Amino acid sequence: MHYADKELDKAPNYSEKLKLFLTSNNMQHRFIEFTEPVKTVEQAARKVQVDKIAKSIVMIDSNGDPLLAIVPAQRKVSHRKIKIILTVKDVRLATPDEVLKHSGYPAGGVSPFNNIKRVLLDSQVLNSETAIVGGGDVDKLIEVKTEDIVRILKPKIEDISQA
Repeated sequence: MHYADKELDKAPNYSEKLKLFLTSNNMQHRFIEFTEPVKTVEQAARKVQVDKIAKSIVMIDSNGDPLLAIVPAQRKVSHRKIKIILTVKDVRLATPDEVLKHSGYPAGGVSPFNNIKRVLLDSQVLNSETAIVGGGDVDKLIEVKTEDIVRILKPKIEDISQA
């Protein structure tokens, strides 16, 4: 065994933990694996339908509390709309350290099925029967039923995105 192999053994495998969660909640799912990290919608679109991709964005409100915003990949999260919905002074994107601390996943691999309990789901995500979301690791996505996202997360469904 090479030194690098030992390092890999110690690295957490977020997608395996996610797979256990999905299976234990009787969720149909399909992992989509990439050969390199998927950091942009354009990279993901080479392999999947872009209109089905939903981004899970970890944010922090002005009280320091985390929230998860789930929006269609081709849209941006609207800070203004979220501030109004949550009646907070401000919201900002979480730092990579905050993303891992609050969600349990690294930035770029955040699944909607994570440790954050306050979830806002953009209503447009429900336009498709399935959604392609973060798969735990930066080189994986998963396809799940949108009804399962709603059933498991019990999100507040609102218009939280902008073109």
